[in-house]
Formats: sequence, C-alpha cells, structure tokens
Amino acid sequence: MPNNEIGWFHPIDESDQWDGFNDPGIETFAGSPIRNLAREVNQNALDAGETAPVIVKIFLHKVATGTIPDLSEFKINLKACYKASKRESTKATIFFKIALEELNKKNISVLEISDYNTTGMKGPCVNETPYYAFMKAKGQSRKDSDTAAGSYGIGKFAPYSASLVRTIFVSTIFQDDSNVSHQYTQGKSILMSHDCNGKRKQGVGFWGVNHKCQPVEGAVSELPDWIQRVKSNEDMDKNKGSKLSVICFDASEHWQEYIAVSAAENFFGAINAEQLQVNINNDYILEKKTICDFFKNEHIHRLIKNLQNEPEQFENSGNYLAALQDDPEVIVEDSETNELGHVQVRILIGEGLPKKVCMLRNGMFISDSLSGLKSFSDFKEFVAVVQCLNDKGNELLRAMEPPKHDAFEPDRLPTKKEQRKGTKALKDLAKWIRAMLKRHARDPVSEVTEIDELKDFFGEEGSDGSGSGIEEINPYGEVKIHAKPIKMKLQTTSIPGNEAGSSDGDDSGKGGGGDSGSGGGDGKGGKGKKIGGTSGNLQKPLVIINNVRAIPSGSRTRKVSFTPSKSGKISIRLMQAGADTDYDVFIKKSSSGNISNGCIEMNVVAGHRYRLNVVFYKDYLGAVKVVANEV
Repeated sequence: MPNNEIGWFHPIDESDQWDGFNDPGIETFAGSPIRNLAREVNQNALDAGETAPVIVKIFLHKVATGTIPDLSEFKINLKACYKASKRESTKATIFFKIALEELNKKNISVLEISDYNTTGMKGPCVNETPYYAFMKAKGQSRKDSDTAAGSYGIGKFAPYSASLVRTIFVSTIFQDDSNVSHQYTQGKSILMSHDCNGKRKQGVGFWGVNHKCQPVEGAVSELPDWIQRVKSNEDMDKNKGSKLSVICFDASEHWQEYIAVSAAENFFGAINAEQLQVNINNDYILEKKTICDFFKNEHIHRLIKNLQNEPEQFENSGNYLAALQDDPEVIVEDSETNELGHVQVRILIGEGLPKKVCMLRNGMFISDSLSGLKSFSDFKEFVAVVQCLNDKGNELLRAMEPPKHDAFEPDRLPTKKEQRKGTKALKDLAKWIRAMLKRHARDPVSEVTEIDELKDFFGEEGSDGSGSGIEEINPYGEVKIHAKPIKMKLQTTSIPGNEAGSSDGDDSGKGGGGDSGSGGGDGKGGKGKKIGGTSGNLQKPLVIINNVRAIPSGSRTRKVSFTPSKSGKISIRLMQAGADTDYDVFIKKSSSGNISNGCIEMNVVAGHRYRLNVVFYKDYLGAVKVVANEV
C-alpha cells in the first residue's frame, strides 16, 4: 500500500480484541446529544481562544451524499459493522440499518461548527499536541492553559452522538512555532469491530492518509467546500481556527432552539463578559447585547417547558445573568482566600428569586448545588454568582471537577495533602459566601411578642414576667397551664431637632396623640408642630408600590428602588420593622424628590422604575419597610 494512499481505513486488530457498539465516550452524551454537543463545542472553542471574543458559528447544510469522500469505502465499512451487529445487540443492528439508509439518500444533513479568533488545533499529528489529543488519543486532553474549561478529553465524543453514522470531519488551520500556517483535514468514525476479508478490524476508523492514519495537509481541490476550512493555501494565514462537520446530523425539530438554550445556560457568563459569541443558523445570535433578551423569549419558554430540569434551569440562568449586570441593586463583595486567591460574589435580592448560589469558572456554569450552599430557608429571595478571579485558584477548581464539569470533588486530587487543601478551599469559600449572604440577604429576626392564641399552652412564671410558675402540674389529674405576660416596650421616635412638641397627630388634635405625641393617647392630639407622623400619614390613601428594594450601602444610607402602580405626587416613608409596631426612620437627604417631615415627596409615573439614594439622621442597619401615601 503506498504511503500516500488516501481513503477510509480501519486498522487491523491483531490482538483479537473487540470494540463493542456501546462506546463509553459516546454513551456519556447520548441522553441529550444536541444540548451536550452545544456545551462541548463551545467549551473547546473557548479553550482554544486567542483573542476575544471567540466566535462560534453553527450552520446546517444539505449536501449531496455523493460528495462524502470515498463514499463506497465508507459504505463497505458500515455494511461489515451491520453484519457484526447482528451478533451483538438489537440496538446496534437498528443503528447500522438506519446509517446505511441515510447514505442511500440523495442528500444528507451536515452540521458545520466553525470557530474564529482561536488558535485552531495545533499539530503536528503526534502525541502531546492538541490535534493528536482530539483525533487520535483516548482519555487525553491537551490545552494551552491549566485553567481551560475542559480537562478530560471526553467532550470530543459529543459530536459523534449527534451523527446518525457516528462520523465527523475536522479541518483546522494553526500556526507552528515558526508562524507557518498549516491546514489539517481528516475524517473519523467510531463504529464497532468487524471482520473484513478474514481480518479483524478496529471499531475506530479514519479518512485521510492511510499510513498511520494521518490527516491530509493543505488545501485539496478535490475535497468539497463543506469539509475544508479553506480551499486555497493562500487563505490559510487569515483563517486560523477549526471547522467540525457532523455528517448525517440528527436534525430533530427545533434543534436551533435547543442548541441556543444549552449555549445560553452554560456560557451566559462568558457571553456577558464578551468572551464568546454564538451564532446558530442566523436564527439566534447570542452576544452581550442580546443574551438578556434571549432569556425573556416567550417562544423559548414555551418550547422547553416539558424538557428535563426545564424551565427552572433556563429561568435560573437568566436570574444569574441579571446578577452579572452593572446594576446598582447588585451587591458585589470580594475576598482573598489562602487556597483560591481572589474570589468574588455578586448578590441580587428580589421577589421570586430561587435562593441559589451559582458557581462559574472561566465564564462557564459549573453548578448551583454546591455543598454547604443549598439551604437558605431564613433568607430573603436572592441569587448569587461566585467566580474565582485567580488563575491558581481556577486551576485547583478545575482539578476537582468530574468529567461533566458539574461539581467540585476534592477526592479527585492526586495526594492526601492536595485533597485536604481542596476540601479546605471549598469549606472556606462556602463559609465566606454564607457570611456575605447573612450580611445582605438574611431576614431580620423578629422580637418576642405575645401570642394570645397560644397562652393556654405555656406556664405562667409570675405576673411581672419573673419567678416560678404559679401552677404545679398534677401528673394524675387535670393539667393547667397559664401564659406568662410579657412586658412590652413602647418606642417614641421623632425627627432630630424637632423632639419638643412633636406629635403623631396634626395640629387640629385629631391624631392619636398623647403627651409625647407617639400615639395611643386620649385622642386630643399634641400641640406641637405638624410633623406628619405615623397616625397623620395613615389618614392619607396608600399607594401600592411593586418590586421594592432597600439595600444598605452604609450605616446611615440605603439604595431604595420601587415601581409605583399609579401616577401622581406621593410621600415615601421608610420604617423600622418592629415586632408589634413599625417606627419611622426619618430621612435627612435623598437623591430625588424633596424632604418633608422626614419623608420624600416626589412626582411619579405608574410603571416607571425609581432608584433613590437616601441618608438617615441616625445609624440604622436593620430591616426597613417602604411605604407610599398620596399627597
């Protein structure tokens, strides 16, 4: 056989082994082949990135079946596998029957996946190079960075799971160490062992130079355009990157949407950071300026509602993306840890958020179910996004990830010392994240209050709240239990500088006055200035305000956001949330509106979002309520 002979070639297996149909690599992605394909190809493109953003273009083509190189040889191999499959399993037999039917059609579907602004798969085709790792090696991953998204060399099997003939073509352009450009083009099939002319053939076969199964180098005029990255050697210098062609692509209905959903859910961080752009058949272009709207697409929501883990995963990803935006409502905290270095958490508090902490690495979603960060029953509704911003830290995290990159497992580290380091890194990270969430998202613990409905179930220790209970339990007779009365404290608040003569009523004496003007008096009202306290404001109609936020930005400052339900002039009051009564927290300054009697008066438009920076007279870090009244 001439060394330069080109065609399909399955090497002879002289060890009498057998490659079964159920290849472990392909089976890993068989459950959701299209969505897994989207994750893996974008991950590989990011790992090969040279300049930002990496651009991935995914297009479906219809091509003439006869343009498959050396089609007759390819069919012979499939027929031999079909014959062998009858002794293996019904599943294998059905697969090869369908594969042969596909190749007897006039046209086939080819999914082209091309990346740009990448290095391509660097050669030559020898061990320890990225090209060799992708096309020839098993269980090997060769990346230019120790913090690359992939690490096991398993993701390269995803394209085969989306092919009805388990076959792909790769055409890549890279530059060698002397900056000379090369184009390698090669096909690969992962089938099963079969016998041909009395010889056992391996299940994995290649199209290219038969001798040692090498790629075809340079542009080849006889090859169709849908296979080669470029068709002219003069074009190689300007077209670094790779083209992967999945032949006989299993193009199920809405394949574009499923690829787009997978890309958005897994890489919203990289897309938002302008590290990645994904174009799916020109139907969906995912980039920084479009990704937020994609998560709001009602057509997508309707389409995925019956898929596994959907639409929750899609909706959660949209919420995580919101936490990555430059929004004053997003709380950002940074820290330096011993093992991971610089880490950052971004917290968004709001109604309807799922109380989840999402971990990203290099812009790729890893998990939102990490140990120690799952239970937040006594917290406000929130989402948090955590990222390690240190290369050494990301290297450690990557080493703890399983092949699916969906968790962190310290036991995967090679030594006990490193496993202890990994365990400590994760525990310290979780402890710090919880501390930040307690600071910003924990519900305040309410004070003790009397609950009359339960007084028959608690013993009385004395009328003044001290001493022993006055009833003794008779174990042989009726049990009598009395409630213990609790002394309640009343609080008086007033605007600093207006303490004397202020009251909660108005100067007509119709408030709930008393000597101090704090309410609960005889109804004659105070005689001081008209402060507009609690009782006075309650006489004015309330205005419903939606999506209220009051985020502390200092001991005397809050970032207050709300959306009014009606237009007009309103008065905004902030109130300390008490156990029995809410107390005014008087406002000294506001970035919008006018201050009147410790409140903010401003004109609003229904449905418009308002954001205010307010300053209190006194320090207060507790929970506040935001109340609006008509003026």
